[in-house]
Amino acid sequence: MQKEELKDWSVGWYCLRAKPRMEVLAAQTLKTLPDIEVFLPRTIRPRKDGSSPARPLFPGYFFARFDPVIHHRNVHFARGVSYVVRRDEIPVHVPSQVMMELKLISPNGILEIPDKPHCIGDKVKAIAGLFKGDEGIVTQLIPAKERVKVLFEILGRPTEVEINEQSLDFPSSHPIGTDTD
Repeated sequence: MQKEELKDWSVGWYCLRAKPRMEVLAAQTLKTLPDIEVFLPRTIRPRKDGSSPARPLFPGYFFARFDPVIHHRNVHFARGVSYVVRRDEIPVHVPSQVMMELKLISPNGILEIPDKPHCIGDKVKAIAGLFKGDEGIVTQLIPAKERVKVLFEILGRPTEVEINEQSLDFPSSHPIGTDTD
């Protein structure tokens, strides 16, 4: 290798592609290896009755700081890792400034992303109760009772139902949308 090519193979942050729905397992596996730092940024949607499960901020991807000359094989073949993101067969560095900013906005790797403010006309999905799985449209907000009126289609006709806010999945302000599955 030429000296110019070797600078691309230096210690730094790299983006890794995890196997489907295995980001957490892959990150935990790499944390067991010496001289490898792992960062898996995740998001939660805080709710009054607790938080939703933490989901990856970048589904399918996470970051690791390592020396590819020494650890590339161990990282590439670690359980849950699909591959190290690369260009022309050279692992692509993630700038350290980007990693610092990601860590600043997500203490402990968790970024809280609140729901958008509720609005009349929002499409919502019932996640609990009698209407679980049904989709409807918000027709009225009742903040004092923490309830909303939702227009559901019941037996082929539109019916307005008053329902608890906690039983509904509202649109999220997540930068890449909601992933409720």
